[in-house]
Amino acid sequence: MNDLRRLIADRPCLLLDFDGPVCAVFSGISSRRVAEQLGAAMGVSLPDHLGATSDPFELLQYAAQISEEVAVTTERELTRLEVEAVAVATPTPYAHEVIREAAARDGNSVAIVSNNSVAAIDAYLRAHELRDQVSGIYARTSAATPLKPSPHLLEAALAGLRADASTASFTGDSLTDLLAADSATLPAVAYANKPDKVERFAPFAHAVTITSMSALLDAVRGESISQ
Repeated sequence: MNDLRRLIADRPCLLLDFDGPVCAVFSGISSRRVAEQLGAAMGVSLPDHLGATSDPFELLQYAAQISEEVAVTTERELTRLEVEAVAVATPTPYAHEVIREAAARDGNSVAIVSNNSVAAIDAYLRAHELRDQVSGIYARTSAATPLKPSPHLLEAALAGLRADASTASFTGDSLTDLLAADSATLPAVAYANKPDKVERFAPFAHAVTITSMSALLDAVRGESISQ
């Protein structure tokens, strides 16, 4: 689909990833700092590449390979750090307006589908007075939650909202988001918030690529766009 306005008009269920499309989770507290704290809390020796990583989710994946106990401890610590991070996270321009406008339209629903923790997402939405506009949060609740690129969370969102895949779309900003959408047979709005992502998203023919959430806002409002 190359007509974003028509895509959104035909699909009243708007599913949004959190980190990127809604806010920059680790903008106030860097992902590197979170990874360092998470690595220290794991209490195990890390391979060199993980000791230098800026991706907390790499550590979470590694913890799951060690033991259930380490995985649980690591996930709980990551949740705590995410809650701290979202308290000072920078909102993505136009994202809050997208949520409010979409939720206000008759028959529409908005939900968050994310690898971040439910606790952190809920805290952010409440802090920005958006929780009442969001019909559901489908995100990480434990170390055992299957994360994207698994379609599990997207399928849980559709089930929870009693929506069919033909009535929904998913906006994400990563390859894992697009892979999850593909597996869940959902059309994706690929938010290329960095220049190199436009090229990386190009092979996903089913996705509509945008470079600003203002394009999604225009589509929600029913305004003509071309991105």
